[in-house]
Amino acid sequence: MGSGHPSQKHWRPPPPECFKANFDGAMFNESDEVGLGVVIRNSRGQVMVALSEKIKKPPLVVALELLAARRAAVLVSETGFQNSVFEGDSLAVVKSLQGSGMENSAVGHILKDTLSIVSLLQSFSFSHVNRQGNAVAHALAQRARLSFPLQVWMESVPPNLDAVILADLQPFV
Repeated sequence: MGSGHPSQKHWRPPPPECFKANFDGAMFNESDEVGLGVVIRNSRGQVMVALSEKIKKPPLVVALELLAARRAAVLVSETGFQNSVFEGDSLAVVKSLQGSGMENSAVGHILKDTLSIVSLLQSFSFSHVNRQGNAVAHALAQRARLSFPLQVWMESVPPNLDAVILADLQPFV
């Protein structure tokens, strides 16, 4: 399981033949619900799948980020992308997924479930990126506030996120 570059400011494509699943969670202060956002892209930066989901607020913020990672693992598994990099902006969650703790904490069951799901993939790794490099997943998580409980887009994103995707790809054009 690889490590990332915590100072990374922009989204970076995965290696050829790999897919990258960025994930994020968003709190809605005025509600007892939260949002999960996941985007899976190929090595050319093309969106394969995007997801926005509204769920009940978990008791801990770290649980929210772990639930977003778990949702990314489920989505990757469901769509058959066997070689995947999972990337999030919570350093504590990424480190725990890389094997450094939380197994025996209050969120250990979410961590173990996520690792169980990805263990069935051909290859996987977890990496950390700062918020700027996770902008699309963050926007999808925020979008859950106003949307149905679950929305999935195949090979596209909601039109209002096109600019966020283009900004991510700018360093590679």
